[in-house]
Amino acid sequence: MINDRKLSQLQIFPILIVLGLILSVLFAAYDNATTLGIATILMLAFSQGFFINDPNEARVIEFLGHYIGTYFKHGMFITLPFSNKYIISLKFQNINTEKIKVNDANGSPIEISAVIVWRVSSPAKAHYNVNNYHDFVFVQSDSVIRELASNYPYDSEGDEESLRKNSNKISSELRLMLQQRLDIAGIEITEARISYLAYSSEIAQAMLRRQQAHAITSARKYIVQNAIGIIEEVMAHFEKHKSIQLDKKQKVQLINNLLISLISEQDAQPTISLNSN
Repeated sequence: MINDRKLSQLQIFPILIVLGLILSVLFAAYDNATTLGIATILMLAFSQGFFINDPNEARVIEFLGHYIGTYFKHGMFITLPFSNKYIISLKFQNINTEKIKVNDANGSPIEISAVIVWRVSSPAKAHYNVNNYHDFVFVQSDSVIRELASNYPYDSEGDEESLRKNSNKISSELRLMLQQRLDIAGIEITEARISYLAYSSEIAQAMLRRQQAHAITSARKYIVQNAIGIIEEVMAHFEKHKSIQLDKKQKVQLINNLLISLISEQDAQPTISLNSN
């Protein structure tokens, strides 16, 4: 693996001054033809080493097949003549992966995609350690999303973690998994989150009916529990004040009518018969 070697920044203006002084001396000491030849060679070497680095841009320098170092600052610089200078962007980039079909932890087919924000943090690694770092990010992102989706169910009951309920934790784990795989390419992942999540079309209707049934059951359970609590309070009130005496049959009838009144989806009109002293 190749790591970045930061090069000293050789400013262009001092080099131009030195080059001008050399040419002045040559014109004074030699004839015009010789001076012109030497000046041509010097200018050619200068032009081959001269480059301009834009903001948020790095320049990887390679000379005769050897990695020399990396320029990170922006401005006009000069380096070894006839060296290869590779431009690496340091800007933040984002990708929205395509929707992929994968089985979740329960074996249910789901469709999932993610948004990933990344940048090159090590230009030398990005250029030398992988063939094409853009393609490398895409392929590894696809692989990590598939692996993560297969470790969790789409949805869950109770406190079990799932892709739908624990989006923050899933996003954090996705970022960490991607970062581990992309370190070799000098890539920094700043954000990764799921952008699309749904059951696959072949089971979407069945899972929708299941979710609806679960919601109805949960609502019914909540209504019944609260109705029982109300009935217990009513019966406790009668027993405490003893203003109304109820026999066993009347208590059963009262409880039945109260349940009908509280639980029925339609308006109920029960008849409550009580004997008072």
